[in-house]
Amino acid sequence: MNYDALIIGGGASGLAAACALSRRGRRVALLEKQNRVGRKLLSTGNGRCNLTNLNASAGNYHGSRQAAQAALRAWPPRRVMAFFEELGIPCTADEAGRVYPMSNQAASVLDALRLCCDEQGVDTRINFAVVRLERSGRGFEAVSQEGERVRGRCALVCTGGLAAPKLGASGEGYRLLEALGHGISPRFAAIAPLKTPPEAVRGLKGIRAEGELTLLVDGNDVRREAGEALFAEYGVSGIAAMQLARQAAEALRAGRRCALRLNFVPGEDAAKLLARRAEQLPARKLEDFLNGIVPKRLGQALVKAAGLDLTLAAGELKPGQLKKLADCLGGWTLPVTGTQDFDQAQVTAGGAILKDFDTRSMQSLRTPGLFAAGEVLDVDGDCGGFNLQWAWSSALMAAEGIDAIINGESGNR
Repeated sequence: MNYDALIIGGGASGLAAACALSRRGRRVALLEKQNRVGRKLLSTGNGRCNLTNLNASAGNYHGSRQAAQAALRAWPPRRVMAFFEELGIPCTADEAGRVYPMSNQAASVLDALRLCCDEQGVDTRINFAVVRLERSGRGFEAVSQEGERVRGRCALVCTGGLAAPKLGASGEGYRLLEALGHGISPRFAAIAPLKTPPEAVRGLKGIRAEGELTLLVDGNDVRREAGEALFAEYGVSGIAAMQLARQAAEALRAGRRCALRLNFVPGEDAAKLLARRAEQLPARKLEDFLNGIVPKRLGQALVKAAGLDLTLAAGELKPGQLKKLADCLGGWTLPVTGTQDFDQAQVTAGGAILKDFDTRSMQSLRTPGLFAAGEVLDVDGDCGGFNLQWAWSSALMAAEGIDAIINGESGNR
């Protein structure tokens, strides 16, 4: 059987495109290498599936912002929400604009996409690892690892990137697109934990603390995020730290110096706060002096970072010593030596270069009838629903582009 569309990859983008095309009456084959579709989708939003963000703009994206802007114009967040409403997924937004299914369950979103594909007759083939995508007449032929061949008029590559290999990421889409003439930009982990010298944080493993985190590049502030810092034996995790990973990785790749400044009392004058505290608790030993402001172990680490003795009483602190401690509480600065690899990253930076695609439809400018969408392309977003917004919008644009080709050919018969 010849299909109207071969969709390679059964993740968020592939499922959305399959739903959109099949609802338009198109014959679709959805080819997924794993034994089930949508595995990564289940892990998004801590299992709640942060579908999109009402505040999405081109500024939330990296790589080709032009492509992200085009996708947001064609399929803005509220249109994406309407698409899911039609699939039976009512959505709600929180005060930050993050959109979730009303059920707060990522499984609900995956089930809705799967049910739509089943109801509309999509031929979903699991355990179908595409090793080659070839031109075949006016269409394409996907060849599996076992030599099985499936033909279609158009092909959409949406195999994801390299992030989360435990959920199936392996980068095969890059190879398929390269074989058809597409350039691939360097790929690296984005939205990933930051690495610091381990001796500074090893004793803090598992400690969480709210604050303001700033990335410094060559001594200059480049990005600031508020939120939770989660300490690990290798460095600092938590969403606030992970949001800084892309800029840190880019700077380090360019040979620049990076550091992370942690302010645990944002909005407070740390020096005045500690001066008052020393007056109130003059007999309190420094090992417990910061307890209540920050977790005890973190407080002890800050005392050590200030070069002070834990057995010293607060009332014995000299002005210069109090200032050093206040500087650590309000601006503990750690060198950033790298980011965690793809196994701990949420998304891939880099990918198929967008100058090779028509960003109005995501169709290849090198190979007519070939489309791509989602993380395989050189677009990545901040944390907060922006990456799924790109996955949906780019895939739904591609579906419209494929439908236009099929519709045009039908009209010419």
